[in-house]
Order: sequence, then structure tokens, then C-alpha cells
Amino acid sequence: MKTAFAIAASLSLTLSLAACERAPADGTSETPAPEEKTEAPADIAVPAETVPEAPGSPDLGYSGPIPMPIRIGTDGPNMDSCASYGEVSGLNPDGDNYLSVRDAPSSEVKERDRIGTGHKVHICAESNGWYGIVYDIEGDSGIDCGTDSPVDKPRNYTGPCAQGWVNKKFVTITAG
Repeated sequence: MKTAFAIAASLSLTLSLAACERAPADGTSETPAPEEKTEAPADIAVPAETVPEAPGSPDLGYSGPIPMPIRIGTDGPNMDSCASYGEVSGLNPDGDNYLSVRDAPSSEVKERDRIGTGHKVHICAESNGWYGIVYDIEGDSGIDCGTDSPVDKPRNYTGPCAQGWVNKKFVTITAG
């Protein structure tokens, strides 16, 4: 008899819990509608699939955000947002004859662009033998990169020019 009672109680408890799981949270007796899976409308692009082309060498096919963005304004609100100005120098003309611009201060990360001897750069950051630079992708087309004026507080560079990290031994500081 005890066994029959235990089975009946267990069955009753199981059915009660199952009914609670299906009951709506608002306490009504209606069963909730099944969840419908919907797709994004055709006119909404999913960011991971559609990334606008970023400044960089078309030969490298780079597009996307920089993993270690260049910070400007780190010298305070009374100084230019990038402290120094320089140009690419010391490249081996018999070698590759370009300076790799990278996503972060390391030769182990993705190459973002390539710039040649004489290319002018704004030097905005320094890390472990690397300069964080902002530069006119065309070299010296007269674009104002927006790094010559102070900014209220340090922030990531978001101006019209390209940015990245270069080995500092190939940049000669010419101002700042």
C-alpha cells in the first residue's frame, strides 16, 4: 500500500510541475505562444558580415577595426593630441623598401598597410619600441588628420586618416 501511495504522490507531483512549466508567468490559464524564430529584415546588415572598407592598402585587402587603437590626447588638454611628427626613414632600398603598419605593437600581428620612405606620420603613442601613428594614406595630400590641436581628454583616434603601429627604428622625429 505504501508503494502505491508513493507512486501516486510522485506521479501527481510530476504532473503538477509539468503544468507549472507550461503556465504563463502572469497566472492566466492560457498557454504561451511558441517562440517564433525571425530573421533580420533584408535592409539591416549584420555587422560581422558587412564591414566598411577601412583606410589601408587595397593590395592588403584590409577592412575592419584596429585591435589596439591609437590613443590621442594622452599628454593632457593643453598639448597637441599627438605629441610628435616624423617621417619614415632607414628602409633598405634593396629589401622590401616599405614599413609595415600593424594592428598592434608587435610584428606577430596583422599587417594593416605599408608605407614608404619619406611618408609623414603623426606620432601619438609609444609602446615597447613601436610608435602608434596617424597618417595621410596618400602620403601628403593635405588632409587634416585632426591631431595638431588639443583634445579635452584622452580618447581613441577616430579622424579621417589611417592609423596603426610601426617599428620606431624606421621613423625619424622631425617635430615635437
